[in-house]
Amino acid sequence: MKTQYTLLSGETVEFATPTGELGAFLSRVLAAVRDPSVSDVELLDLVLGPENPLLDRASVAGRGIATADVYRDPTFHVMLDCVARKRLPLEVAPTTPRTRFTLTVPDAAQQLGISESAVRQAIYAGRLRASKEGGTYYLDPHSVASYRVSKRGPRRQDQLAKGPPGGALDARIGSGPDASFRVKHSRDDFELTEKRGPEWTGIVPAGWRRIAVLGTSKDRSRYWEIEPADGESVLHFEGFYLRGGFRIVETVSTSPRAVAAFKAFQPR
Repeated sequence: MKTQYTLLSGETVEFATPTGELGAFLSRVLAAVRDPSVSDVELLDLVLGPENPLLDRASVAGRGIATADVYRDPTFHVMLDCVARKRLPLEVAPTTPRTRFTLTVPDAAQQLGISESAVRQAIYAGRLRASKEGGTYYLDPHSVASYRVSKRGPRRQDQLAKGPPGGALDARIGSGPDASFRVKHSRDDFELTEKRGPEWTGIVPAGWRRIAVLGTSKDRSRYWEIEPADGESVLHFEGFYLRGGFRIVETVSTSPRAVAAFKAFQPR
């Protein structure tokens, strides 16, 4: 039996439905996401703790280690995605009528006269009410109508550069038989820890401000743009990934536009 799960990035992963110890542990993680008494820190400690049967529990006594093989397992990315979801503003319950949330992010951006990334940041910060459905945010028109845009206007690139730089990111990049995963950032170096042909596992060094990511498979291309943020997130695509302190601020799901956006991106 197969299980499908849609990550916050919009990517749908498919994996064999876990059973036994792993199945029970994944059920605990999924339940913890919905449990308001469990904090994001407690959930992260659970996922990265010795109780997680996916982790290597033999190398260090009393600790679980996420090896390169663990990061290749989509089940682990589901667990990390649960942690990322725990850090998001509370979403509207599934029973809420969709008729209340009718504006798309582009609609809201046009109405407010700001960028789509600014709308998403307002959603993440809880300043705009939104419901997420199938990886897409829909906004409450009343919330958008009452939203006050800062008179300072959108931040320019030189203003963005004043923010704290991003920390190191765990990554698996390169190309495989069916997909590729590329990153573009202000630092060209990549600290390699493992290489399997054209697939590289390692670390994107600290000090970046914005990173462009392009995932390409046989039938589609997707583009993401990320910026530094507190907490830990994961971006997963066809077995490749980025993991660390960031948030997604731009997403392009149309293949030609995704490739064009990656080509046009200027690291800063």
